[in-house]
Amino acid sequence: LQVFLNGKRLPVKAFKDYIDLYIKGKEDDTGNPLKIVYEQCSERWEVALTLSDRGFQQMSFVNSIATTKGGRHVDYVVDMIVKQLIEVLKKKNKGGVIIKPFQVKNHIWIFINCLIVNPTFDSQTKENMTLQVKSFGSKCTLSEKFITQVTKSGIVESVLSWAKFKAQNELAKTSGKKQSKLKGIPKLEDANEAGTRNALKCTLILTEGDSAKSTVMSGLGVVGRDYYGVFPLRGKVLNVREATHKQILENQEINNLIKIMGLQYKKKYNTEEDMKTLRYGKIMIMT
Repeated sequence: LQVFLNGKRLPVKAFKDYIDLYIKGKEDDTGNPLKIVYEQCSERWEVALTLSDRGFQQMSFVNSIATTKGGRHVDYVVDMIVKQLIEVLKKKNKGGVIIKPFQVKNHIWIFINCLIVNPTFDSQTKENMTLQVKSFGSKCTLSEKFITQVTKSGIVESVLSWAKFKAQNELAKTSGKKQSKLKGIPKLEDANEAGTRNALKCTLILTEGDSAKSTVMSGLGVVGRDYYGVFPLRGKVLNVREATHKQILENQEINNLIKIMGLQYKKKYNTEEDMKTLRYGKIMIMT
């Protein structure tokens, strides 16, 4: 069968040639041409995959019928691939945000050509195939070589990049800000000038527990509360240098300190102008 478009014959001899028409001229985030991973699993199944930058995309055929909305044949293949990718991502994303299957799927562009025994559809237009997997009449078995190539296709890196971006956004949400009145932090004795134009002169005193706090409060009765705040720490403070993203987000004490100081995620405090954005200019640790 020869197909012509505008008087020009389309150079399509096989399913893979048809796929190439979709990705021709398309590039990934690094400017390189998209990598297509293709496999003819059997006489009844052909599967190809590449990276998607516009959410999940699919192009599929069931018995030469274009299923533009996908269906259970697409879910069947995609679920197998996503399951394998999740295992790889778990090893490479230790301590990062939890990556869910649908989030991996959003980075996939899948191409499927299959033969199904007596397929069923949800409408006369046959855009969505609804037949149960057990009735397909065949199985799609993806080889280890195909899965290995998929993990090297750029999808894993794209998902990890997205996960890192999400983690940074979540950490940014925990950032503090310069404000004179701070509520919702139990046991904080805030300095009267904290978060004001005189914030740089203020010192936050961190104590080991409530008993040490009582001692400091007695001393503040002499020097005054204008430039000194007190916050008692509970036990050993989390070492954030070695902590995971999840540990930092869930550690209430670290989040309280960020808010008390007015620290902003990814901001460097190298100059006096930078320091003026904080609620306190100094920290005193009483041990």
